[in-house]
Amino acid sequence: MHPPRLSAIVGVNVKLSLQWKWFLGLAALLAALLLLIITCIDLTLPPYLVRRIQHDLEREARLTREVFGDKLAAQPLNVEEIDHLAHDLGNQTGLRVTVVTADGTVVGESDKAPEELGQIENHLKREEVQAAMRDGVGSARRHSRTIGVDLLYVAVPVHSPPPSSQLLGFVRVALPLHEIAQTTSRVRRTVAIVSLIVGLIDIPFLFWLARRYSGPIDAMRQMATRVAGGDFAARAPERIGGELGELAGALNQMSAQLDARLRELTAEKAELNATVANMIEGVLVVDASGKIRLANDTLRRQLNLPDSALGKTVMEAFRSTPLQDLVSEALASGQVNARELSFFGPEERVFDTNAACLRGRHGAPTGAVVVFHDITRIKQLENIRKEFVANVSHELRTPLSIIKGYVETLLDEQPPDEPTSKQFLQTIEKHSRRLEALIDDLLSISELESQQARLNLAPVSLRAEVGAVLEGLKQRAQEKSMTIVAEVPDELPAVRADVQRLHQVLFNLLDNAIKYTQPGGRVAVSAKEKGGEVEVCVADNGPGIAAEHLPRIFERFYRVDKARSREMGGTGLGLSIVKHIIQTHGGRVWVESQPGKGSSFYFTVASA
Repeated sequence: MHPPRLSAIVGVNVKLSLQWKWFLGLAALLAALLLLIITCIDLTLPPYLVRRIQHDLEREARLTREVFGDKLAAQPLNVEEIDHLAHDLGNQTGLRVTVVTADGTVVGESDKAPEELGQIENHLKREEVQAAMRDGVGSARRHSRTIGVDLLYVAVPVHSPPPSSQLLGFVRVALPLHEIAQTTSRVRRTVAIVSLIVGLIDIPFLFWLARRYSGPIDAMRQMATRVAGGDFAARAPERIGGELGELAGALNQMSAQLDARLRELTAEKAELNATVANMIEGVLVVDASGKIRLANDTLRRQLNLPDSALGKTVMEAFRSTPLQDLVSEALASGQVNARELSFFGPEERVFDTNAACLRGRHGAPTGAVVVFHDITRIKQLENIRKEFVANVSHELRTPLSIIKGYVETLLDEQPPDEPTSKQFLQTIEKHSRRLEALIDDLLSISELESQQARLNLAPVSLRAEVGAVLEGLKQRAQEKSMTIVAEVPDELPAVRADVQRLHQVLFNLLDNAIKYTQPGGRVAVSAKEKGGEVEVCVADNGPGIAAEHLPRIFERFYRVDKARSREMGGTGLGLSIVKHIIQTHGGRVWVESQPGKGSSFYFTVASA
């Protein structure tokens, strides 16, 4: 069975309190200081000892040189005596003494037996010997292959007495460096013991110090955390003295002021949000850099603005250069700027926009607010009015011009003959009836649009009404050799409608079908019950209507083929009247058509 790991016992992520962090930090600081002292001893003590030993060795080397000066000057050299003297000096001083001739031959070595003296290699090229030859004294530190230990060497040259001052050789003394390591180790051990004692004595003091100062700070941290979370009732302890007590008091005062300001801002923001949210106009707020900070629901709904638009620039969100220019002008001028803007999407929308600069406490621009007044409907009504006036003027001008021309001809000093005059009068009568029909249709449209039309709703048999309309159009259908079929089931329930208005709807739809279907064509009227209402369809196999005309087919005076429509005597108001009558009954009207395959007009009316 494996023992549990430490991470499983204490947890992987151990979160220390502020007190322990301070204590461990102070303890680590103390340990670092003690370690720094030991490191400084390691770095400074050995070089210092080496310098002291080197200085002593130089003095010893000079004294030794006085002993061997005469020996090296004697001729011939008494090698045995020199070596014996080197051994004696080495035993007395504890130093390694080496005597070298001017050509580098070792003639005395205190750490070698006399019989091994001849086996020692030439010492002329040794570093300390070369330095002594050059500078008068030389030193080197290296591992001796002769005796197998690290040594510090100091060599001095031996010269003959003046005036010749001939180089006779060199005297070298050396001392093993293991004594330096031993001395350093003893000092380090002493310092470590002292440091441990100091650390053990200081640990309780450090723990008290950490607790003394971390407790109030931790209490203030908890208070700040609660305030950040919205609990402004939290308070920091102020009983402690010094700077921490002042800090606690400042935090408590700041919390109280923040609570009061936040309540004010919350109330103001609630009022502002309620005001902006309930505005029927779109509102856009941008900051000084032109990035969107706020867009109310009305604007988002009007322009399909996503939530991701917040934080973007006006150009990125709206793709509108005029709007970007309006915002830039407001920020630059600091005045209210107005402009009419159009936005193209699934449907074109037109806005009357006003942009004003927002200023901060010191008067610097902090942003801009743009208010969007939707005038799309007003523009549409203006266009409809202009188009209506133009269409009515055109429709009235044509028959009036014809009537005027024929009347002027009849009133001429030489009027036409009687047959021609009769023909002119018939033409005048025809166009008078056309004017009368146009005026009647205009009055009907006006009455229906103003919602002043009173409907006499009653159960009506759709089958009987379709039959009555077909009977009235029978002759016209026969003149064009057309087939008209009524496909209204006997069991179809009655509909709740104004019989005269329903008759007008069926007449207009069937009249249009007969009028625009080629001779020999076919027109069918069908009906079926569907979801509590009756759906009626008037279908023909005429030329059909192109898709681009279908959305506008029920508009006043809208004609697919204007020349042909006027030639057939239509006013251009029939389908518009149909739409208004059906909508007044609470139903729907629409058309389905394909060029070359005929058209199908549908409308619904409630079952009785």
